[in-house]
Amino acid sequence: MMGDPDFALYVHVPWCRHVCPYCDFNVYARRAVPDDDDAGALGAELSAWAGFAPFAGAAVASVFIGGGTPSLYAPATIDRLLGRVRACFAVAGDAEITLEANPGTVDVETLRGYRAAGVTRLSLGVQSFDAATLRALGRDHGPDESRDAVAAARAAEFANLSLDLVFAVPGQTVARWAADLDAALALAPEHVSTYALTYEPGTPLHRWRESGRVHAVDEDDEAAMWDLACERLAAAGYDRYEISSHARPGFASRHNQRYWDGSSYLGIGPGAHSFAAEPLPGRRWENERDPALYRARVRDAGTAVAASEDLSAARAESDFVMTGLRRTVGVDAGRFTGRFGRALDAAFPQLALLESDGLVERTDAGVRLSERGLRFADSVWSRLL
Repeated sequence: MMGDPDFALYVHVPWCRHVCPYCDFNVYARRAVPDDDDAGALGAELSAWAGFAPFAGAAVASVFIGGGTPSLYAPATIDRLLGRVRACFAVAGDAEITLEANPGTVDVETLRGYRAAGVTRLSLGVQSFDAATLRALGRDHGPDESRDAVAAARAAEFANLSLDLVFAVPGQTVARWAADLDAALALAPEHVSTYALTYEPGTPLHRWRESGRVHAVDEDDEAAMWDLACERLAAAGYDRYEISSHARPGFASRHNQRYWDGSSYLGIGPGAHSFAAEPLPGRRWENERDPALYRARVRDAGTAVAASEDLSAARAESDFVMTGLRRTVGVDAGRFTGRFGRALDAAFPQLALLESDGLVERTDAGVRLSERGLRFADSVWSRLL
């Protein structure tokens, strides 16, 4: 077998009850989702990839069912999907299996069904506990529904719970963000992700900012919100292990870390992305985005690859370093050399200048972003490129 002995599996669910104005993911508004059609296509795609390198013979180390809103699927659909994963691949006994869910789409019964299907980790898209902030984000749930979803998750015996929060939302103040953090910490999740709102081109929110309909949060206030999140979460016992990710000891997302450490991952579903680390320098590909066309491609060909790229050595090195720097442990220089056959500093002489500017710092293993570098990561990426 060529490639990694195991890999991460991502399953993309393209459906949401409605599409939020800031979202640029491959999602489509639909209240009644085609469970059977989707489960059949996803299962067929899994079967096809089970016969292709680098996944043939490899074990699944983690599964992440994301979207979109996977909690629109019935527990029986998730059970059918995970059963197909186990039929096609060996699955590690301690595999982390995550399901994303939105408040207002789950209750104790459905969550117990997901647990029975094998889901071990629940990621709730709370975004905020403030009603005005949720309205500004275009979310279709309220603060009480988020608290109810957490209570239901605990009643369903989920011991690994992650909450997503968004800051720097138009109209949001530092005080309101502080209240969001307090509300999240009061629920004692094992993991918290904190994301600064981005205005992605092509989204309604981007157009609204360009037209003056909404106004971005002041940069100083956004910086204060960043600092507050890091301080409050650290004081509560959460370790920041990636730019936006904080976890209690032992609860860092194993799946997400596979994206950042250069490991292979397989994405199935409409618009899903995949990466094969071997043979070097590696290859990336993307599925057909339209759900109907995706299902047709899978029916006709087994897979639904719409675009692929064989990476150049320079691109592979750059991706390895930039994703590695997202983690607070940084890039392992020895692992870089073992993979690419040359020293990290020889490949990226820019690191010396970034170090002198206080944006990166040396570790025993290699190099990582400094506290200042974590704040200005986009500047680091542009200089490395």
